[in-house]
Amino acid sequence: MKKILIASQLFCLIVLVTACGGSSSTNDTANVDNTTEGAVTVLLDNFFNNEYMEENGQQVKWHYLWGDTSMGGYSELGALFEKEGARLATLTEGPTADNLKQASIYIIVDPDDEKETAVPNFIDETYAAAIADWVYNGGVLVMLANDSSNCELDRFNILAQKFGITFNKDNRLVVQDPHFEQGEIKIEAGHPIFKTAKNVYIKGICSVTAKDSAQVVLKTDDFDVMAVATYGKGTVFALGDPWLYNEYIDHRRLPEYFENDKAAVDWVKWLIERARK
Repeated sequence: MKKILIASQLFCLIVLVTACGGSSSTNDTANVDNTTEGAVTVLLDNFFNNEYMEENGQQVKWHYLWGDTSMGGYSELGALFEKEGARLATLTEGPTADNLKQASIYIIVDPDDEKETAVPNFIDETYAAAIADWVYNGGVLVMLANDSSNCELDRFNILAQKFGITFNKDNRLVVQDPHFEQGEIKIEAGHPIFKTAKNVYIKGICSVTAKDSAQVVLKTDDFDVMAVATYGKGTVFALGDPWLYNEYIDHRRLPEYFENDKAAVDWVKWLIERARK
């Protein structure tokens, strides 16, 4: 029994961080696990997005993290990845060739500026080059920004523009609660990513511009919403919003006619399919 307990404890030290718990905070601090081959590993950045909040008198990490079950967390999105057989991990350091090599999908969401974090970690050419090399060799990069007043876009674009994508400094789909229709986007039949969802809600985004090998995959009559680029053997997905956090992945706040829940499943399956090619 003692040997079993020790083995279990050792496993817990190396296991990837999974979505769990009921707190608004999270202890997502694990980096990529090298012990299991063949699985799709979804690596979530917690370096460029590194926000804290006060909880019970302490400063705790929060916002767009696997273990965050609050409205602004990614616990439900993480559960969808796990349901499709993927493993979750969190990167708390700057990306390098070494700490990216075991990742299949790498998600960077809402990079901090000085308003969000006292000492933000900015994307620079060194980080961008390491990420681009990883994508070129087959990685799937997900870039999720935010509207221009809530995200550091200048340095994020150092990375995005390597793939022909630019996050524009604007604020689109501004929604005045409870007018959810202001964030409504229709999805046409035969969409390459969203096979089942036909109507989604996205709030307060920056638009994107795509050129060269990048292509717009979702748009409104007035601006482009999502772009995808092929870069070497890899794929880049870009959207100017964190989008599928807990608040808007189901119907806790959304009217029933929105299909963000279906879109989330479609998107997760598409990313995993790209990662396995």
